[in-house]
Amino acid sequence: MRTRGSRAVVAVAALVVAAAGCGTSGAGSGSGPGSGGSGAGAVAPGAPTPGLVMPSTLPTRPSDMSLWPTEAPEPEGPCPASGVRVSLGITDGALGLRAMGVLLDNCGTRPFEVSGYPDVAVLDERREDLEVTVRRGTEAAGGTARPTRIVLRPGQRAQASVMWRNTVTRADVPATSGAYLRVRPAPGVEPQTVAPHDGPMDLGNTGAVDVTPWQLAER
Repeated sequence: MRTRGSRAVVAVAALVVAAAGCGTSGAGSGSGPGSGGSGAGAVAPGAPTPGLVMPSTLPTRPSDMSLWPTEAPEPEGPCPASGVRVSLGITDGALGLRAMGVLLDNCGTRPFEVSGYPDVAVLDERREDLEVTVRRGTEAAGGTARPTRIVLRPGQRAQASVMWRNTVTRADVPATSGAYLRVRPAPGVEPQTVAPHDGPMDLGNTGAVDVTPWQLAER
């Protein structure tokens, strides 16, 4: 025969079990793995993850490679005997396509004519030619620049772009790294060798670069 005290203990135990059951059912209907509940911690399908900032827009590639950034420190030193100085712009790496400006400044006292494309070669650390194919044109980057004839007056600048991808697709072909770029502005003019401002040209094992034609630049 149960006493009044034992019945009170049983009643209290039942209340504790009921309260625990309510708490566990609320947790189970939340956002735990595999649960489809709609508790306070749940995240609706397709909703942004709390604390994750998503970009409003994705980077896009300009249609004309001559519009890519070409900012670089102003070249120093005496003007070459040719009356023009070659320098390189900053490398832009949007969407895996590298684009580096090739700048030609008329630092002399006479007009200088350029036309078509700069004559370029990629060199290694010892300034020796690498086996890199130089392709003329902008088709690889979707550009629209066309070859033209430009007469640079003293103080004016022309610019072109060298483009490449750092794709590595073959394990049996070593990746190529270009330490210098040799640029001949025009036929019969002494070439000039310059180094990129922001490190070697990481060509991967593509073995090729694309060159755009000279265009008149704004300074």
